[in-house]
Amino acid sequence: MGKTGLVQVVDTRNGAVLVQADTGGRATGVAVSPDGRRLYVINGWTGAITVVDPATGEIVDRLFTQVQLSHAAMRPDGQRLYVSASGGIAVVNPENFQMVAVIKAGGQPQGLAVHPDNKILYVANSQDGTVGLVDTATAFQTSTVQVGGLPQHLAISPDGKRLYVSGMRLGEKTPGTLSVIDTATNQVVGTLEAGRGAGSIAVTPDGATVYLTMPKERSVVVVDAATMTVRERLRIDSPSVAIAPGDTRVFLATGTTTTVLDSTNAVLTTYRMKTGELQEARPRQFDAAMIAFPPGQPTATGLRTSSSNGSSRSAGSS
Repeated sequence: MGKTGLVQVVDTRNGAVLVQADTGGRATGVAVSPDGRRLYVINGWTGAITVVDPATGEIVDRLFTQVQLSHAAMRPDGQRLYVSASGGIAVVNPENFQMVAVIKAGGQPQGLAVHPDNKILYVANSQDGTVGLVDTATAFQTSTVQVGGLPQHLAISPDGKRLYVSGMRLGEKTPGTLSVIDTATNQVVGTLEAGRGAGSIAVTPDGATVYLTMPKERSVVVVDAATMTVRERLRIDSPSVAIAPGDTRVFLATGTTTTVLDSTNAVLTTYRMKTGELQEARPRQFDAAMIAFPPGQPTATGLRTSSSNGSSRSAGSS
């Protein structure tokens, strides 16, 4: 998501834009309910969480937190939505859409990820150089793992055994990193210097490959998860990467388009996004900056949600 807060729901079979919505403010994060029936858009600068019906584009609800927000993660069971903020982690009950707790984490929480067993929330504490482990039952940070630098984004492997952390280092020429944590021991078991900055992360369904966007270098790094070495560096300028559970394709937000890669990293197709034709006198250019899918497996309650015509959907935003 980016400056405008526009959201589009796309049929991943053909790139058709099915629905679009205007969330009314710069978006910094997004999460999707496990059944795919709700999008939670984080309008970070205004401190709002906006709920969108992806079937109609209707703004269903909005929660104002009075603080600046950042990233979001939905618990796989759909029972809690977590949103990072400058002072901690907001915990929202999606059923009644009310904030039920605030988790005290480390300095300047950013990226979030939830273990598939729903028991642990991982938090990138960017100012502390740590990843915090939060007990989801008690909403308390119980321990931290030192990764160094400024951790930004998190992604967990589908089997829950490995947590990937992208981080920046101070200094323009200092390389950013991709670290991997063994979730059984909570130890860093590998670190890769990836280049200047480090952005969004996605892991393939088999856990064998990790994709890391490098916006400052206008490239995407393809990493072998077993050896933590770079397999390939793709010359694609993208701030965000996403992979649907059970899907071998890789989706990259590439400005006015979405670029789709196959398992060999060849470009399968490119979907062109629409401009912001939302009853506006001056339609806004859609600039895709984030892509999200529902968590879980590709079933009726998982990632690849189906509309009435059987189309597979993804949500992109600007």
